[in-house]
Amino acid sequence: MTETVLMKSRIDVKERDARVTQLHEQLIEIEQRLIPTGLHVFGRAAELKEKADLLRMVASFDRPEQGARALPKLVAEGLGFDTEAVNESPANETRELIDGIVAESIKLFCEKGSDEAAAFLNKNANVMNDESAPTFALLEKVSQQLDSNREIDSLMRSLRGEYIEPGPGADIVQNPFVLPTGRNTHAVNPYSVPSRAAFDRAKHTADALLRRYLDEHGRYPRALALVLWGLDNIKTQGEGVAQALWLLGVRPVRDTLNRATEVEVIPLDELKRPRIDVVMTVSGIFRDLFTPTMALLDKAVRRVAQLDEPPEMNYLRANISNSTENATGDFDDAVTRVFSNAPGNYGANVNFMVMQSAWENEASLGDLFVTRKCFAYIRDSQGGTVEGREAPQLMDAALSRVEATYQNIDSFEVGITDVDHYFEYLGGISKAVETRAQAKPSIYLSDSLSPQTKIRSLEETVRLESRTKTLNPKWYEGMLKHGFRGGAEIENHVTNTFGWSATADAVDPWIYTEITKTFLLDEQMFQRLLELNQYSVQSLAKRLLEAHERGYWNPNEEVLERLREIIDQIRLAAEHSPTERAVASS
Repeated sequence: MTETVLMKSRIDVKERDARVTQLHEQLIEIEQRLIPTGLHVFGRAAELKEKADLLRMVASFDRPEQGARALPKLVAEGLGFDTEAVNESPANETRELIDGIVAESIKLFCEKGSDEAAAFLNKNANVMNDESAPTFALLEKVSQQLDSNREIDSLMRSLRGEYIEPGPGADIVQNPFVLPTGRNTHAVNPYSVPSRAAFDRAKHTADALLRRYLDEHGRYPRALALVLWGLDNIKTQGEGVAQALWLLGVRPVRDTLNRATEVEVIPLDELKRPRIDVVMTVSGIFRDLFTPTMALLDKAVRRVAQLDEPPEMNYLRANISNSTENATGDFDDAVTRVFSNAPGNYGANVNFMVMQSAWENEASLGDLFVTRKCFAYIRDSQGGTVEGREAPQLMDAALSRVEATYQNIDSFEVGITDVDHYFEYLGGISKAVETRAQAKPSIYLSDSLSPQTKIRSLEETVRLESRTKTLNPKWYEGMLKHGFRGGAEIENHVTNTFGWSATADAVDPWIYTEITKTFLLDEQMFQRLLELNQYSVQSLAKRLLEAHERGYWNPNEEVLERLREIIDQIRLAAEHSPTERAVASS
């Protein structure tokens, strides 16, 4: 009896320690999350009180094109640590020591310049000045460009029909060369996608995704639905495309003109895992800009489907074999995996249906997604091009086997509660899968905003975004500085959060409770919002009531009554305002 009690006590201590470590990691993650603390004002240089944090993130990545190495790596090597081991956990003591030294060096850089920062690293981390010099030179350039803005000058030049200097599109952390602003964003040569660098990055991200699923389910997903956007693949030179190829187990092959027009099958002994069946839903912009890339993806699917491999090592071939044996469809139908809108059309419109509360049941959101995105873009067995063939049955069949859905987050500036397109696409396809597979898929997002690419579940990502943005005083106070528009931005975040309830039931009830306490039950905050934008306050209260009415949140009756009072109060005030009376009389 005593031994049993002691053993249980040891297990309880281990579980407690594991929970404490996990909590510590989450707190560090929230603390280090880079977020925008205000809206961009056209023509005005960024007011970056957090410039040091931004520069620290820029300095956390290797920049081989500049000969600049990541400061955390330089510090780790200078102190005699294995850089790979250090990166395994964000919350170990070594990692905190390195982060502290890097943060102090960036602070010195901002206050006293490169020489002081380099001297500090030399003294405290044995980093030679010539090793850190290229990194600080890059930071110097970024810092100067953050303080300038050429947007109005460029606008006036464009109105006069004059030349606007081109520049790449991305955020500053991903690519510091997006600065200075005010340039004409250029795209990429679609034949160059994916780039070699993008394919190298994609292998690590896709492997991390499969490891996450394997850890949770004890096996690999037999089929995965991947969302591909045009602008994201421009920014990353096709990293999402490269992930699809790696999941299938192929690599791009370039011709003499350096165009990625062919694929090469990666042997199973090199891949060391099964080939995953990948269903790709691409945006209308992707369809328009990356026609050769869509052909490459279709070619990869066909190549893998025709490999003579065991079904347990080639899930795509196994799924297609089942389709052709058990149905009347031919190979061309069964192998269709690339879907988008009808030619000339854009979007899934799931976001509009959610925002307008124009849906009776959740399944209708998934049905709308398929209706809008079920147009196939493939080449048939005779080599003929099929562009925009309406094929809802083929998409239904492909989605019925999907066990996980996935999308990249590629910018710290725009997250899954900042815009409605994330729940429109990833939420929409996840709901479509749930109704067709009769099981809720695992929903993942990759976060490449730090050197350690992390795969998170949708629920984890919603919590993280809620804590670091919507419920974070630094974020919402930054929004409130913008007056009417800032109030609208807060309400917009809540609506986008609600979108994840509607499409994936991925929002914890406490998030709605804290939103209500922060913005509506706090009388001082409520009055501030009311003065700035009473319409957004009314919309916010209505959205929270809708969350309750649709079963996503169950607060006490006092809270519900207060929400109803707010809605009525603002409605009555609007009805009695001079402007409203004038409109009504006219």
